[in-house]
Amino acid sequence: MSSVERATSDRPPVADRVNVALIAEAVEALGKLQERTGLKKVDLVNRALLIYEFVDSELRAGNQVVLRDPEGRDQLVKIFL
Repeated sequence: MSSVERATSDRPPVADRVNVALIAEAVEALGKLQERTGLKKVDLVNRALLIYEFVDSELRAGNQVVLRDPEGRDQLVKIFL
């Protein structure tokens, strides 16, 4: 197996392609995430959509999103979907 075949076999197959126009804030956030993570835009967008779907599902089920700081204090996160 060639290195190209190996690299593409590690990723799930492409199910759909979508072209989107991002607002300026989203472009800036995407750039910051690329710098921090080293991930490609496509990987970041895929992860963002999976997280958004999870959070939306949990909120609709009546659950809350809570962040815990290093000292163990919880903070309720308000997300308006």
